Amino acid sequence: MAKENVKSNSIFEVTQDFLDATESQQDTAVKAFMSANPNAMTVPKTEGSVPPYLRRQSGKRFDINVAFTSGEMSARDGVRMATALGGGIRDVAALLSGGYSRTSKFYGTSFITLSA
Repeated sequence: MAKENVKSNSIFEVTQDFLDATESQQDTAVKAFMSANPNAMTVPKTEGSVPPYLRRQSGKRFDINVAFTSGEMSARDGVRMATALGGGIRDVAALLSGGYSRTSKFYGTSFITLSA
C-alpha cells in the first residue's frame, strides 16, 4: 500500500490558554512547536512594522523585534539571532502574545505567525 502524502500546514495557534499561561509555559509551548516543526518560519503580520508594545526605540529588544518583523525567517535562525543579541525564545513568545507583559494594552495581539 502506498504511503499517503500528508501536507503539513502547521500554524502555532495563540489561544486564550496560551495568553493565560505563565511566561515559562509560553516559552515551553513555543519550544515544543519548534521542536516538532524544525522548519518553522516566523512571518510578520505587517512587514516592517515595529510592535508598539516596545517602550524604547533602541536596545536589544528593539533590535530583536525589528529583525523578526522585517520579513520571513526561520524560527531557529531567529532564536539564534535573538540569543546572540541577549534575548531568546521569550522574544518569539512576546511577538506571538503581543508583548512582554500582560499589562501591555496590545497583549493578545500577535505581531508574527509561527508556521511550518
